[in-house]
Amino acid sequence: MPYPREIYLGEELENELAQYIENELINYYADTDAHLKNLIQWQKDYWAEPTKKVAEFPFRNASTIVIPLSAIAVEAVHARTETKLLNQPQLVVAQSLSDEWDAVQKPLEDFMNRQLLDVMKIRRPLSHCFLEAEKFGTMWGKTGYERLVRRIIRTVGEEEQEFEVVYKDGPCFDAVSDSRFLIPYYATDIETAPWVGEEHSETPYAVEQMELAGLFRPGTIIGEDAKLRPYITETMSEHTDQMSGKDYEREMQELENTKPTLTRRIDWVELWLAWPTDDTGIARELVVHFHRESRTFMSIRYNYLSDGRRPYRGGVYFPVEHRIRGIGICKMNEQFQREVTVQHRQRIDNATLVNMRMFKIHKLAGYGPNEPIFPGKIWFVDSMDQIDTIQMGEIYPSSYNNEQSAVIYSQQRTGVNEVTLGMPQVGTPGTATSDLARIQEGQQKFDLWYSNAREFTDAIIMDTADLIQQFGPRNLEYFNTASNGKLVKAFFELPNSYIRDGIVIKLRTSSQQINKILDRQNWQQIAGFVSQYYQGLVQLAAPLGNPQILQLIFSKGLTALNEAMRQILETYDVRNIDRIIVKEIDQILSATSPGAFNVNGLESVLNRPGNTGIEGLNPEGGMDLIQEVLGRISGRSENLAGAV
Repeated sequence: MPYPREIYLGEELENELAQYIENELINYYADTDAHLKNLIQWQKDYWAEPTKKVAEFPFRNASTIVIPLSAIAVEAVHARTETKLLNQPQLVVAQSLSDEWDAVQKPLEDFMNRQLLDVMKIRRPLSHCFLEAEKFGTMWGKTGYERLVRRIIRTVGEEEQEFEVVYKDGPCFDAVSDSRFLIPYYATDIETAPWVGEEHSETPYAVEQMELAGLFRPGTIIGEDAKLRPYITETMSEHTDQMSGKDYEREMQELENTKPTLTRRIDWVELWLAWPTDDTGIARELVVHFHRESRTFMSIRYNYLSDGRRPYRGGVYFPVEHRIRGIGICKMNEQFQREVTVQHRQRIDNATLVNMRMFKIHKLAGYGPNEPIFPGKIWFVDSMDQIDTIQMGEIYPSSYNNEQSAVIYSQQRTGVNEVTLGMPQVGTPGTATSDLARIQEGQQKFDLWYSNAREFTDAIIMDTADLIQQFGPRNLEYFNTASNGKLVKAFFELPNSYIRDGIVIKLRTSSQQINKILDRQNWQQIAGFVSQYYQGLVQLAAPLGNPQILQLIFSKGLTALNEAMRQILETYDVRNIDRIIVKEIDQILSATSPGAFNVNGLESVLNRPGNTGIEGLNPEGGMDLIQEVLGRISGRSENLAGAV
């Protein structure tokens, strides 16, 4: 579907809006200057690049190494986060809140996982969000609607015809760099802030594609008289009095040696804000794309999201009270990395000086400054004190201890130590119990971050489902061609509030505990426990001679084992499960009253010779029957597991 319609406020109101935006951004950049400088410094700490290739003090070629404590901790935490959250076969889990929607859970999971992982390719931008939060303490993401159009030429018959091809149309997710995210410095919530947004910087070609798709007003960049064409920058802009996201990215390009020699970019800001659009003075939610240099509005629209929210989501690595931004590992390690680096350099330089020897020679000994030195050389001197060695320094064991103390403080602050890194314990090894306790306690800090990451991802998943309900998926054919696609379509035809609030089905992030592989193993174990449970019930209930209790146990046992087998098959993504299990059991049990219920096989046990009524029931004979049934079901599960 096309983008929502443009609105034109008139020259006077648009000039007032432009002045308001300019004033707000001037104040914002004045406030955020120190924060952007911190981001640059923290990224340099993470990169751990020596400031000098060759040191001249205290002697030439002295140590210049930077100990990358921040990088060690960040990469360890990020690897665990990616493994637990993003490297699973499924990202989304659906949980039905009513029995009527149970059949929709698995088809909805398959659809959402396909949309997020295969169509939107959400793993990479999510990884960028998590990595930035781990480094700097804060992550920002944006869900939205994206439509991109290209013009192509095709030969039809003997003529060439021009076509528009829509190659992207549907929900999208982008990671927003903290250096480019815009929000008033005093704000503590995205929805209550007077405005939020981000800086954009794209090539003229990308802007042209957006204008063709209808995102920007006609005449933004297409045409000789386009408003923004004179403002295409040919080179990277220099530092200004106020730093922006471009300055941060330029510093990183210089640090990483990836700075382009020539770029053609257009810079603008996207803002979601409240602004009165008429004489009533009532503020209405708008989304604005504004080019600051030319004071040109590339587009103005009303907030088009179904519930009026703003599309940005934020999360933190470690929270700070009453602040929207958090603390990251680079901030935690800032002083420790510098201290350990200085001490390590001093220790290496000290060892170099200790192993460095010079000779002192009496000026009348007759040897010049270029006298060759080699093993076995014989010195002929008049006095034994005419030639001697000078030692440059002494070994100080305390320097190593001081360095290790600083490393331990760093580990205590970040929560990343040798246990987290999988390294052997320093010193005398502890017992297995103590190591397990250390691992469990050390997991607490990571669990807090993992909880924040899952909460962030949960919000992204719900926002995506909301956008699919509003704009539709990129491929509507899925509903008609995929297995159970009509059930998924029925879900997205529900009112918006039903989906966003999770009234019928709740969508959330998968984890190792909800992953299908572990879920399969859990259900295989649960099936064994259920079998033992009902076997024990039959053993205890048989001597009582109460047929109603036995009927209840047998009916519940059949239903429970049938459900366990269904759950196991679903974890293997088996199709046509109803053709494998005896689904008629549930129908018969639901249609049969408890008083008229008979279990096939139980009558044969009761009618065996020697059994006179329920009082004469042979408990062992009944157990043989139950064990045979349960054994068959358990065997099916094991055979299926081996086949898969």
